[in-house]
Amino acid sequence: MTALKRRVPRLFLERDLSGDKLALDEREAHYLGHVLRLKRGDELVAVNGLGTERRASDVTLQRRGAELELRATVDALPPSRLELTLVQALPKSDAMDLIVQKATELGAHAIVPVYTEFSVVKLDAERAERRVEHWRRIAESACEQCGRHVPPTIRAPGPLLEGLDAVAAEARLALDPDARARLADVAAPPRQVAVAVGPEGGFGASDWRRLDAAQFARVGLGPRVLRAETAALAVCAVAQSLWGDL
Repeated sequence: MTALKRRVPRLFLERDLSGDKLALDEREAHYLGHVLRLKRGDELVAVNGLGTERRASDVTLQRRGAELELRATVDALPPSRLELTLVQALPKSDAMDLIVQKATELGAHAIVPVYTEFSVVKLDAERAERRVEHWRRIAESACEQCGRHVPPTIRAPGPLLEGLDAVAAEARLALDPDARARLADVAAPPRQVAVAVGPEGGFGASDWRRLDAAQFARVGLGPRVLRAETAALAVCAVAQSLWGDL
């Protein structure tokens, strides 16, 4: 029986990858040895999110650090031809973690967390800053897993009106379980799409006034009522299937 070939792991590093050697700190060395289960000499791909990917091998893996030997460059996976922005009403933290992870894997270009009428979660400035950094780390990890090079832009949470004002897209859609229109009903294949997804309780009347004023057309995802995180991931997948690279 032929042994299965192990997939070469990817390591996201926000730094220059132009030299022949690269020193890693204790946290990064721990990740290599205890999460990726690499040993000295094992191969990986170093990714910096700035256009560079290089093959590498670990030459001095230790508890307090490691050193990579950088080798040939690797062609980065091209981004989806669809520029998809997810305007997501902030759900509970573990649900948002899932949304960020899977939306990254599904090729979302930007994620805009917003507070809406029925939002339960509200963060002060300090907590919001920590959560955004946490989500960015989740997105980077998702890029390592799925082969994507550049993670999505993740904005700091803010009021719905501010989030809508920050969106620039050819097609603007908002999920409404009562809508008869579907994503496939969008007249022309768009290059840029923004989709707004409500919280656990859905969008309220004041939210809909803001969405209507911002020209977000109401669309549905079928007869079943989906959880907020399910709806977000379903709409990313459907949009990529219709206009992107799925």
